[in-house]
Amino acid sequence: MMNIVWWEVETEAPEKFMSFHGDLQGWTFAPAFEDSELDASYWIIRSGESGIGGLQRATEGTAPTAGTRVYFETDDLEGFLSRVRELGGHVERSRTDLGGDDRWFATFQDSCGVSFGLWTDRAPNE
Repeated sequence: MMNIVWWEVETEAPEKFMSFHGDLQGWTFAPAFEDSELDASYWIIRSGESGIGGLQRATEGTAPTAGTRVYFETDDLEGFLSRVRELGGHVERSRTDLGGDDRWFATFQDSCGVSFGLWTDRAPNE
């Protein structure tokens, strides 16, 4: 069984999201991954001192992924993505470096079109 290790929301209006949830739940938002391969505006959602999730601005001209994306931890990112393809899923984003030597992720859609994320601290070919 895989552990859930992260969740995030993608929206075309992150400022509106931050205002609403900041007021409603007291969350704060810290910019993140500015010098990484992510190539998107991204904030860590914080509750007190703890990072509890992520907020990403949807890429202009593309519809954001509906709902909240849940991330699972895996020891074999490429192997997992290969299995996704075998089962009829679609890899949305292959291994992406978030900076440092222990932060990589990927996203995929299952055969129903539901988007999930994968997270690993394992370098490629490790």
